[in-house]
Amino acid sequence: SRCPRRRTTGGFNLPRGGAFAEFRSLASAHAFTHARTHSQTYAHVLAHTLLPALLGTMGAFRGEAFPHTASHHDEKAGAECEAPGPSAAAAYQEQVKQVLEAASWPWPEQVMLDPSKQPRFVSSVEEFWSELQLGCHMNEVIIFPGGLHAMGQQDVMDPQLRAALGFAPEACEASRAASAYEVLERLAPTGALERMKGKIMYRVPGSAEHKGHSAGGTGNNILGPKFEALKEECPEEARSSAYLAEIRLFKPEVCVDGLRKKRKSTLSRTMRERCHTLGVDVRKMLFWDDYSEGTFIGGNLSAYDLHVDCIPSSNLGSVFSGHKLLAIWAHGPDTASIMKEHSRELFVPPLSGPQSAALERACCVTLASPGSIYVFSGTNAHAVCNVGLSSALPASPPRPCLCVSSYEAFVGLHTRHVDALLAAVDEASEDDQDIHEFTEEVAEAAACIIDRVKGKDGHLDRATLASVNYVLARSARMQGICDKELLRLAQYDRELTERREKEADAASGAAAGGAPPQPAAADQGADAVAGGDDEDAGGGDADGESDADGKVRKNHRKVRKISKREHASHE
Repeated sequence: SRCPRRRTTGGFNLPRGGAFAEFRSLASAHAFTHARTHSQTYAHVLAHTLLPALLGTMGAFRGEAFPHTASHHDEKAGAECEAPGPSAAAAYQEQVKQVLEAASWPWPEQVMLDPSKQPRFVSSVEEFWSELQLGCHMNEVIIFPGGLHAMGQQDVMDPQLRAALGFAPEACEASRAASAYEVLERLAPTGALERMKGKIMYRVPGSAEHKGHSAGGTGNNILGPKFEALKEECPEEARSSAYLAEIRLFKPEVCVDGLRKKRKSTLSRTMRERCHTLGVDVRKMLFWDDYSEGTFIGGNLSAYDLHVDCIPSSNLGSVFSGHKLLAIWAHGPDTASIMKEHSRELFVPPLSGPQSAALERACCVTLASPGSIYVFSGTNAHAVCNVGLSSALPASPPRPCLCVSSYEAFVGLHTRHVDALLAAVDEASEDDQDIHEFTEEVAEAAACIIDRVKGKDGHLDRATLASVNYVLARSARMQGICDKELLRLAQYDRELTERREKEADAASGAAAGGAPPQPAAADQGADAVAGGDDEDAGGGDADGESDADGKVRKNHRKVRKISKREHASHE
């Protein structure tokens, strides 16, 4: 199952015929792309990521089908595909050796150098987007080396966080923070700890239980009180182990050039927003949460415990600084078993005997380097350990640094990931509010895709429609939510048409009589209902609609939220 050439949808028990057969053929064609990518050497990936991605694929990236012209790069890649050699594994293992030898091998050397556990690589923006939308990365980790530069995402960190880290352009290397605790100390006088929220964790050195401690409780709350709790609870010798997790804004703030007016992400531009500015139709995804996804900051050997994400989505990680060790266990029985044995354990040295054995059972173990982007499924049990070292240079060994990364969550169109989503929804308990809200978001996204098809949107491809049909055919609950959302969208279209007709009539009357047009009573009513702050309401500007059109859309979103609250109250 690890071999890309064998990865097709044939083994996933898809219904036959119609859109499902079409989806199977599309996914099978994509599996051949996986095989082609897998055979490229790691050195070739590094050498051809930056300029080819920026200069060669950006223009094509604005098109729907990614038109691609033959080049020397393609010929070389094709030649390498003929007989996959050991060079990719050897180059990656050399990088692993350089960094982890300097870090005294926090995870077992034989595990990290096992060829069967290495990640799979993509080398261009085109391949990256194809993996996100159509690819299957279940039981795998996909790495895009140099992806942050290729995507233009290397300078998107929050200015206050950047300054506290010592990453500002004018800052010298000596001014960089040595620990996450020092970052908190620098943020405290600026008021940023009241502007942001998140989790603060630490571990006591020498602890044999491999369990972390949460300062100020386990919840995601304002950082100010949590930092005060950290100063009281954490022993001084343990302060270097502090790990800031899931950092986001406490209140939504206005975002520039985004897909919505406000969000809580600390990034100046999220990966979803960047794909949007490159001409990609990000609305084709079943789910992509960049609204409040978090930033993570930690020192060497800080870690996040072994867990499975509560939402059945995939993770899109960006590594701004340092290296990140990531181990995942196969979805299904392996994940269930490892969670039973090691749930919420930190995989940091010194590892226990059972932990070392557990890493031997992992299906993929990865070292993600600075500047890389990586993708894996959150339905795989996974554990993370930060390696606070820079990349090795030819003339100098790796240098100490903090590990800084961020995540966004998404669900692609491949049936393996859709099946994992549907299984989690079916197995969720009645009081699992996170899953129920997630189900609503996916169903509403499906409704918007169907609505666009009714409007004859030419940018939607067959794979998107086939995936939506597959989801709705498998889940009666999602089908019901989708039907209700389609009715709301139809009502919105009718009101929008009426509004535009009234505006046109008013403009005609004003032109004939010379009097300025007056807003219609319906417009005033919509303004009254739409008043107030709607933190995740996208404005008309993002889609090129007028302010008046945006008010109607905002009104419908408020009606939808009110109906949800009434439904929850009734239950």
